[in-house]
Amino acid sequence: MKLGVKGIWFYGLAGSGKTFASHILNKKLDNSFVIDGDEVRKHISFDLGYSIFDREKQIERLIGLNRIVLKNNFFPICSSVLMTDKIFKQCKNENIKVIKIVRSFDQIKKIRKIYETDKDVVGKDIKENEIFLEKIFNDGTYNFKCLINNYVL
Repeated sequence: MKLGVKGIWFYGLAGSGKTFASHILNKKLDNSFVIDGDEVRKHISFDLGYSIFDREKQIERLIGLNRIVLKNNFFPICSSVLMTDKIFKQCKNENIKVIKIVRSFDQIKKIRKIYETDKDVVGKDIKENEIFLEKIFNDGTYNFKCLINNYVL
């Protein structure tokens, strides 16, 4: 992995391409471990809703899982919809690179109906935190896959 980072954390709106990017890296890296926020919510954080408080609790659990993965000498590839300054700083301390995946909202709305039907949705009802960090733009083409592959030596 470039820059000697110990893990990667993708964050961005639902439908931006976080899971896709995670699976690309997972196939390319030895000793990697995917921590998908949706899977964690399904199997661990099922007690949480989608309020901002619950979403912040969810990413606190995700950073804890990242630490367990690191402690066991694996490379965590994590994804979440939300990122806070607090968790971003913790990632930096753990040498986990945080990357925001950005995609056209028009493209996202076509593949994720939650923006029309659900409430407490980040990017609709819950404002995204703007953290100044690296961004990868998902244009919905092969170019996005190439950008993700650039993170692998």
